[in-house]
Amino acid sequence: MLDRRSLLVLAPLAMLPRPAFAGPSASGWSRDAKSAIRLISGGVAADGSPRAGLHITMEPGTKTYWRTPGDSGVPPSFDWSASGNVADVKVLWPAPFRFPDGNGFSIGYKLEVVFPLKVTARDPARPVKLVLKLDYAVCDQICIPAKGAADLVLRPAAPADPALADLVARFEGRVPSRQAEGLAVRATGIDRSGQHPVLMLAADVGATQGRVDLFVEGPDARWNLPLPEALDREGATRRFKLVLDGAPRGIDPTAHDLTFTLVAGDRALETTTRPA
Repeated sequence: MLDRRSLLVLAPLAMLPRPAFAGPSASGWSRDAKSAIRLISGGVAADGSPRAGLHITMEPGTKTYWRTPGDSGVPPSFDWSASGNVADVKVLWPAPFRFPDGNGFSIGYKLEVVFPLKVTARDPARPVKLVLKLDYAVCDQICIPAKGAADLVLRPAAPADPALADLVARFEGRVPSRQAEGLAVRATGIDRSGQHPVLMLAADVGATQGRVDLFVEGPDARWNLPLPEALDREGATRRFKLVLDGAPRGIDPTAHDLTFTLVAGDRALETTTRPA
């Protein structure tokens, strides 16, 4: 029997958050200092493949990063090598946000994000075991490296928890598509008079309500292009300028394809354009 002193010691521990137990549609939470991750099932996709997501939650005031983090930050790194019956895991990236960060901007997410996962099984008739080791960063005024680990079994044709399936579907809807009705990005000119070429862009967004933003990526990780600068805040067509600084040494940035992500309200487009 516990005496009174033992009860006083145990009482504060009882008030700490209890770990969530893994169910058939979710792994347990893997917690770090200011964030937590888990794998969740979204049921079965239309083609019969398993639907899943990586769910990250963060403390208010903190953020984590997109695949291209901006002027500061670290993109997440995914290790699926310990997974079973998995031919491929493709991480889909919901449309990100731009955040002021010192003298520049970072690109990513606050409070919560789900990265939808496109999972290809080696044998579609057998269960898939997803095993993830994640390295990421969660930042407020300073950046804190974070780690997480999670595993989840996805069974063929197994029904998912409706709330989790809806959560995966909501973030799937935020993933930019290669074609989005009414959205387009096009180059309108290049100014070569300065130290670096300046690309002028027009983004067609129609009668969009809400934020409009544009992000750019080079052909590979060696490129570190700045964010496009918005020249208009209203209208069906928004103008941007992009200083083509940050290409690898010796490479003409106007002679290579650039990937643009246009966000317009709740719609998003990913498109590739060659400046010249």
